[in-house]
Amino acid sequence: LSRSRRRFLPVLKYYREKYDLKQEEICDGICSVTTLSRIEQGFRESDSLVVQTLLSRIGKEVTLFETIVNEEDYDLWKTRTEIEKLVERKQFAAAKKKINAYRKMMPEEETNHEQFCLYQEACVLKEEGKPDEEVCDVLERAIKLTIPKIGTKTEKARLYSQMEIKLIFQLYQHHREEEMFLEQEILNVIAYVEKYYGDRNKEKIQTELYLAIIRYQEQKHNYEIILEYIEKLLQVIAKGEGFYHLAELYFLRARLKAKMAVTKADWEQCKKDCRLACGLYEIEEDEKGQNAAKKYYEELEQDKTVRE
Repeated sequence: LSRSRRRFLPVLKYYREKYDLKQEEICDGICSVTTLSRIEQGFRESDSLVVQTLLSRIGKEVTLFETIVNEEDYDLWKTRTEIEKLVERKQFAAAKKKINAYRKMMPEEETNHEQFCLYQEACVLKEEGKPDEEVCDVLERAIKLTIPKIGTKTEKARLYSQMEIKLIFQLYQHHREEEMFLEQEILNVIAYVEKYYGDRNKEKIQTELYLAIIRYQEQKHNYEIILEYIEKLLQVIAKGEGFYHLAELYFLRARLKAKMAVTKADWEQCKKDCRLACGLYEIEEDEKGQNAAKKYYEELEQDKTVRE
């Protein structure tokens, strides 16, 4: 296992230099510069969670057995996996018990382990239907372990681990009192993903983040802002390989533009988007969505409002 780890550790240094990043930018909130330097040289036997977090800050992933250090590290990974499965299966009492056991096992000086525990506790609170304020309190404590100045402007773009992206995403969905700075943080994450992630994961993550903004702005009826984000998301999807959410986006654009339509050309574009949505829903075998798009198209056709 140690020989396998030594083969991939230079990847950290290679990509750091490729992207012209300082060690401080990658390890900020995770470990010291000295620790990162030793990891890059293959001298320090940091546990797998730390190494995977550092690699994810530059958009890279490695397999489990390339990062496992020893039997103790394997037990930590195994317990994390068990916690995730318990939460997914909604076995909350067992999950809480396992999280408490994990805290007794984990290295005290490394924040990533506590951040993992807090994230899982927030997931449990959310599933149990606890108030948003309670969920947000746990999420905030978790994100501030590695990004203590979250929401403040920085001179250089921030780097994010996969866990930090999850936390910011969940915070945005629950923390409506500070949605403005969180929305900017979401946009920062989208820009970060665009620069550092490969095509395989880029489309999925950016789509989820843009959709979170779009759905929230839809609740506030900010139609022009929503249309702007829809256009940006359509560009993201156009660069990828999939077409998921396209039907939803075209149908939403049709409905919003119909509210704002002024000319006959605007009205025809609404109907075109509606037809596209209908066809895409059919490809996705989403009968409910297809029927809704068909019904709305018929309403557009029957609308006798003069649009010249």
